[in-house]
Amino acid sequence: MAYNTALPETTVTEDRTSDVRAFWKRALVFVLIGLVLYLALLVIAEMRVRATGERNPFHQIVTLAPEDADVVILGASHAMPLGFEGITPLLEQNAGRNVTVLAMEGGGVVPNALMLDALLRKAEPRMIIYVLDTFAFLSRQWNEERLNDSDLYGRAPLDGAVLSALIDEPAAWRNVPAYLLGFDKVNRILNPGVDRSEAELTKFDRTYRPNDRIDDQRVAYLFPDAPAELMRGYVDRLADMAAAAQRAGSEFVLLLMPVPQRYTSRLPESHQTVMKQIGEIAEAQKLCVIDHTEMLPGDENYYDTDHLNRTGTERYVTGLLAEALRSPSGEVSGNQTSSVSCNAAR
Repeated sequence: MAYNTALPETTVTEDRTSDVRAFWKRALVFVLIGLVLYLALLVIAEMRVRATGERNPFHQIVTLAPEDADVVILGASHAMPLGFEGITPLLEQNAGRNVTVLAMEGGGVVPNALMLDALLRKAEPRMIIYVLDTFAFLSRQWNEERLNDSDLYGRAPLDGAVLSALIDEPAAWRNVPAYLLGFDKVNRILNPGVDRSEAELTKFDRTYRPNDRIDDQRVAYLFPDAPAELMRGYVDRLADMAAAAQRAGSEFVLLLMPVPQRYTSRLPESHQTVMKQIGEIAEAQKLCVIDHTEMLPGDENYYDTDHLNRTGTERYVTGLLAEALRSPSGEVSGNQTSSVSCNAAR
C-alpha cells in the first residue's frame, strides 16, 4: 500500500512566502542601519566642514556675521589674493571697512551670480565689488561647467540660503542632490586637507620671470574664440547681478585689478568687445567702474603671467584699493595709472 508523503502545495507556498518576508525584513534592517551610519557620518562631516572651512565661498556666506557684511568682493583668480593669508586684515586696516572675499579660481559670471544670490539671502552688504576678468565671458568652462566642480561643494555647509540659490540656478540643478546628501563632505571626513588654493600655498610668495612662450600660451588658453551670443548672454547676466544688488540696497562696483603690460598687450579683440558691452551696462545702470589695470606694471609684483604676488597685493591693498574703499561713491580720485568712472549717486 503506497502513501503520499509530499507536503500539500499550500504549505510549500506559505513557506516560500515566509522566506521572502524574512529576507526583506533583514534587508530593511540592513538598509536602516546603513542610513543611520551614513547620517552619523554626515553630521560629523558637516561639523568638520563648519570648523575647518576658510576660503570656500559657500562657507564664508553661511558663516558671515551680519555686522561683517560691509564690503564683499566677487571674482575669479585675479581677486583671490585679496583673501589670502594676512591680506584681508591689511586691507581692512587701511580702508577702515570689513571685507569678505568670495572669489574662486576659474569663477565666471554664472558661479559668481550664484554666490551673490546666496549672499543676498543671508546678508545686506553695503558694497559689492565684482572684479572683472573678460575671459570669464567667453566660455562655458568658467561658468556652467564650473558649477560641477565637486571641490565647490565639499566644503559647503548645508544651509537653506545656499540650497535655495542652487535650486534657482538651472545650471546647478544636477548638483542639488549631491549637496543635500553630502557625498563630497563625507568623502573628505578622514582627510579634509586645508581649505586653501595651490596658488596661496605654493605660488603667492614667488616672483615671476617673464617668458614670452608661457605668456602667449596663457592668453591663448584664456581667450578662445567665442560666439557673440555667448558673450552677450554672460554680459546680460552681469547686468542682472548689478540689478539684484541694487534692489537689495547694495552699491555694485566693477573693478579691474592690476595686470602687467605684457599681459594686456596680448589681449585679443574679444577682450575689447566684452569691455564695450560692459561699459554700456555700467552707463545704463549707473555703476561705478574702477580701472587699476596699469597700476602695478613691474614684474616684481606678480607670481605668474597675470596674478599679483604678495608684494604686489600688499602694495595694492595699502594703496589705491584702500583709497577706493574709503572714498564715497563717485569721489574716488584717479591718477596717471588708474581711472575711475562713477556715475551720479543712485
